[in-house]
Amino acid sequence: MVAELVRHIRAMWLVRPDLTRSPGGDTTQILETAAGLRAQGVTVELSSLSNPDLSGFDIVHLFHLDRVWENVHWCRLVRAAGIPAALSPIHWPTEKFDRRGRRGLARLVERVGGTGSYNRLKLWYHAGAQALKRGDRRSTHAALDFQAGRRFVLGTASVLLPNSEAEREQLEAGFPGDHGVFVVPNAVNPDHFTGGGGDPHSNGDGRDRAVLCVGRIEPRKNQLAIIRALQGSGLRLRIVGRAGDFNRRYERQCRREAGSNVEFLGWKDPAELVDLYRASAAHVSASWYETPGLASLEAASCNRPIVVTPGGATREYFGSDAEYCAPDDVVSIRRAVERALARPASNGLANRIATEFTWEVAAQETIKAYEWAVASRNLKVAEPRRHAGRGTD
Repeated sequence: MVAELVRHIRAMWLVRPDLTRSPGGDTTQILETAAGLRAQGVTVELSSLSNPDLSGFDIVHLFHLDRVWENVHWCRLVRAAGIPAALSPIHWPTEKFDRRGRRGLARLVERVGGTGSYNRLKLWYHAGAQALKRGDRRSTHAALDFQAGRRFVLGTASVLLPNSEAEREQLEAGFPGDHGVFVVPNAVNPDHFTGGGGDPHSNGDGRDRAVLCVGRIEPRKNQLAIIRALQGSGLRLRIVGRAGDFNRRYERQCRREAGSNVEFLGWKDPAELVDLYRASAAHVSASWYETPGLASLEAASCNRPIVVTPGGATREYFGSDAEYCAPDDVVSIRRAVERALARPASNGLANRIATEFTWEVAAQETIKAYEWAVASRNLKVAEPRRHAGRGTD
């Protein structure tokens, strides 16, 4: 029965327009999970159109709870079509980052307008542009209320697919409601990111003791703190990634403060990343939060010691197999890197990732969520009032 149902599921995935033009962790998550689902017989079609044709699909899959400027409009289409929706929230509360991690204009806006103000400002910009493009005044009005927009998206979704139990708990605390919930892990491709062999301290770049940092260059990823932490340490730092449109100034500051021990390598494709992970002595991610961060999973799969922060779902994924640091403390970051470099070699985390955190596993859990949503057709059709309920701004 399950196999019969899976073979006939047709899923429309509505994704951000710059998914591949401005790649991030969600790009990998979306493309790899889609490939895993197709391999198991599910039809998956990706679209970024404002008004996609939803006829003939059994379920619509949405991403990013906080991208309400797109999702509110898409949710109206889903409700009108009368088909169930799945939502991968990719969500974590930002209060700590808002108070202590934002920089430049974003920090000023947060101080003047209070926590969540920069997100609302960014929302107004995007929502206004999207609504004007569509000529849709309703979307302008609804999407400009950040909390009401998020509740509307959640009220449309039949089933939620958080990446961790920690994310599920945050959603239930901030947005209580009646949903099916299936935890779908973030993952790696074991055909690409596996092994590395032997002792990371001898198999890594022993000559220059290079530390790697992979991720989009932005304040949340916190590369500037890593640069400052490793100044004068005798360690080389290789930064892989590029800045988005709103973070060019931050990238310039990173480059200004970087010493001769820092290399900026730009964006790299997965094949190049494998070689960089394996050539590194450790990987460091000092992000303010992660759910849990694909780069850390990939580096650990290549048997590299990893440094992460407690923010987000990192402890749930990595437990005691990672070194932890405070994102706003350069001394803490440096000491965590030093502890990682001193760790004895172990394949334990890499083996656990290869079993528990693969895209095949992610696809299997997604199929369970689809089966539940298609069977129950648990739609919520009443549009919530503005300012009703609780939120996490």
